[in-house]
Amino acid sequence: MALAARLGLGRSQVLAIGDGLNDISMLRKAGVGAAMENAPEEVREAADLVTGSCEESGVAQVLEQLL
Repeated sequence: MALAARLGLGRSQVLAIGDGLNDISMLRKAGVGAAMENAPEEVREAADLVTGSCEESGVAQVLEQLL
């Protein structure tokens, strides 16, 4: 969020995508947090939405959905 603030972006303008337990705080702080389908349950629960797995191009899916 520090970089977003430096760039003059608000929280609602930040998208975070993660798949590991270490990503939970990032997903919760972002305006939109997306978890990969293959992420552990705790990660998926922390996210606003769940996208496809890495093998299913989940990052591309969520970008297409939101843009």
